[in-house]
Amino acid sequence: MNDARSTQGAAPRFGVNLDHGWVSFLESGNGEPVLFLHGLNGNASSWQGQLSELSADMKMIAWDAPGYGKSDAAGNTVEALARVAIAFARRVWRGPINVVGHSMGGLVVMKMAVLEPQLVKRLVLSCTHPGHGLGPSGGANERYRRRLEELRDLPPAVYGERRAKGMLPEGTDEHIFRKVAQIAAESRSEGVANAAWAIQTEDLQPELPRIQAPTLVITCDQDKVAPLAKAQPLLDRIPDVRHVELTGLGHAPYIEDARRFNTVIAGFLLEE
Repeated sequence: MNDARSTQGAAPRFGVNLDHGWVSFLESGNGEPVLFLHGLNGNASSWQGQLSELSADMKMIAWDAPGYGKSDAAGNTVEALARVAIAFARRVWRGPINVVGHSMGGLVVMKMAVLEPQLVKRLVLSCTHPGHGLGPSGGANERYRRRLEELRDLPPAVYGERRAKGMLPEGTDEHIFRKVAQIAAESRSEGVANAAWAIQTEDLQPELPRIQAPTLVITCDQDKVAPLAKAQPLLDRIPDVRHVELTGLGHAPYIEDARRFNTVIAGFLLEE
């Protein structure tokens, strides 16, 4: 298994070969290691505001999920994605690691904490929920079928703008809107299809009491994708949990107000 590195961009890009194939990631900083897992229409670049601002205190590792960025696709269940994440975490760091999961990435990191409780030191769940639990026979719902059709049929820039409109509150700064739209425009159909199916079919609620890691749940009061009502089972069922609501922000708080988001997660991850 070979590692590769590129120094282009704000944070160095690396890659590793795992059993399923290639995983690309961004890395910066030193100190306490933190693994960042992005959402359905994100990639490793979603976390540039964390990679740049938190690197003085933490070793930041942000992956491209299977089927995103330069990473090879893997399975279409949360468990399959979590097992790739576990293998990746063990490859990039020896010992327990802090993990931040946003939206789709939140489901993956919760499953990581269930499957390998000794691997996850602290857990941050950003704008996420335990899955829709439709079951394999129900298939993806109409919203996700339409999204996959849009990704296939629309120009990437138009697809990215539609996703940004759904993620961000009215009146969001144009620079932030363009940044979120640009990242969403880079989505690959194989990654989104697998992740969308995983989100629709998973129901983690029965497993949440098995999460042992201290957990921070972040919700945003302008988030239409994963509002507090959808996150409530996490607060009710995870044993060692605390909650922070960020006001005025939507479904991309790590970009909308990176400084406030970073202050919250750093305070939790670095506390004694």
